[in-house]
Amino acid sequence: MKKVSIIMPIYNVAEQLEKAIQCALNQTYKNSEIILVNDGSTDASGEICDRYQLENPRISVIHQKNAGSGFARNAGLDKATGEYIYFADPDDYFEANLIEETIAKAIESNADVVVCGYFDEKVDKEGHVATIEKKPELNELLTKDAFRDQFRKHYSLSPYALWNKLYKHDFLKQHNCRFTNQKVGQDALFNQRVGMNVQTIYFHQKAYYHYVFREGSAVNRYRKERFFYEYTIASHFEDWMVHWGKKKEYHDLVNQQYWGALYLELSNLAWEDCPLTKMEKVERIEELMDDSKINQAISEIETEKEKNSFVKVLILLLRYDKYAGALNLMQLRVTVGKKFQKSFNVIKKKFG
Repeated sequence: MKKVSIIMPIYNVAEQLEKAIQCALNQTYKNSEIILVNDGSTDASGEICDRYQLENPRISVIHQKNAGSGFARNAGLDKATGEYIYFADPDDYFEANLIEETIAKAIESNADVVVCGYFDEKVDKEGHVATIEKKPELNELLTKDAFRDQFRKHYSLSPYALWNKLYKHDFLKQHNCRFTNQKVGQDALFNQRVGMNVQTIYFHQKAYYHYVFREGSAVNRYRKERFFYEYTIASHFEDWMVHWGKKKEYHDLVNQQYWGALYLELSNLAWEDCPLTKMEKVERIEELMDDSKINQAISEIETEKEKNSFVKVLILLLRYDKYAGALNLMQLRVTVGKKFQKSFNVIKKKFG
């Protein structure tokens, strides 16, 4: 009976932590170890971990100084003794049969990775829950060449998420799949390395994991290094496609990655706590547009296929060097939020 290591990085999630730990303990597949990595929490998370470790021999706890979720997962990998690795987040929850059914697919197919579906769960301030079930388009075992040919279908459903995947431990060791010290996007860089080297991958059209977004929980603040992180992810994605010899075939996806990096930086510049002046923000956008990869992405994105009117207008403003207009549009988006659509036509007429 193959052993599974469930690794959970933990930082200041005392309110949700016990539910997540219970999900791991309640799995119908019992040959597992649960590794809780307390990444320097300042709330009661560490004490909760220690209490559960005393109560259950399958649980082990690592306490470390705050180093980020990537290094916390690395610490879990270093301690893991299972033949398979599963990463869970402490503020979500998952079905009791997740491990049993995904490891059955992994053993049956001998796949390096098993990909399954998940539930996208949004909780508003009143506690009302809206759930959308998301499943892979594919439902089969793919070898290396077939995966590369059908990669677009994999890319369409959270290719960078960790929690809808079960990984063969020996595969991770063989290809040195580790998390970097990048504070944002370690999961993306990890899965890029996995995808670049995968030989067999099994797609299972069943959802188990509940990815929970709680309204008001996200901290939207200016991060000076944000663009660097996102650009690094885009650059590694391009390297991945080059490594596969698929850059031409997936050129549009490469462009989308670079456009995503720019989009998130525009949002970053629009947060209220951004210390830059309006002129400095516009100059920053101009500087980014001078990057050949970013400029090429903006020039080549087919706006006529873009269904989101806001995104379409934003790209057109950037394409025609209307950087102040692009910034104004993004700031309105950030400020108005859900009421944005009512004001959109005014902005569209002004900059159209």
